[in-house]
Parts: sequence; structure tokens; C-alpha cells
Amino acid sequence: MFDVQHGTAPVYLTELCEHCSDTHLRSSSRGDFCIPRTNLRLSDKAFSVAGPQAWNSLPTSVQLTVSKSTFCKHLKTHLFRVSYGHLS
Repeated sequence: MFDVQHGTAPVYLTELCEHCSDTHLRSSSRGDFCIPRTNLRLSDKAFSVAGPQAWNSLPTSVQLTVSKSTFCKHLKTHLFRVSYGHLS
């Protein structure tokens, strides 16, 4: 989703995801993607649904990173804190 956000992903992936465009919502100013509604649990695993859900669940500080290497570092730190935060 980082590549989709920054326009470096293949076109077929970029076309599957849509930015939230309502200017009155906080999600549009954060750069979130719209999550399409589905009727089947199997459809929830599609990239067009799972990708935006995962991206939107990230903290803004991780989403707003500019370089891919920095994004990966921040993402790894975030995931470790979510998984092992109770140990500290």
C-alpha cells in the first residue's frame, strides 16, 4: 500500500484502491483509502479490501513517511510494539 500511496505500484494495483475524497472527514486529510463493502467473508481477503484496511489501521506517523526504507523501519517498530508491548 505504500507504493500505491506514492504512485510507484503497478497500475492494476493502483486501480483497485481509491482514496477517500470527502473533505469533511478526518480520513481524507490523513490519506486513508476507502474500504469497499462486501457481502462475503471471502471477499474481505481481496487486495482491494484487505490492503486499505491494513493501511488505514496504521498510525499516521507510519503512513506519512516519505522513503520506503523509513516506512519499513517504522512499520516494523509499530508491529513489534503491538505484538510485544505488554512485555515492557
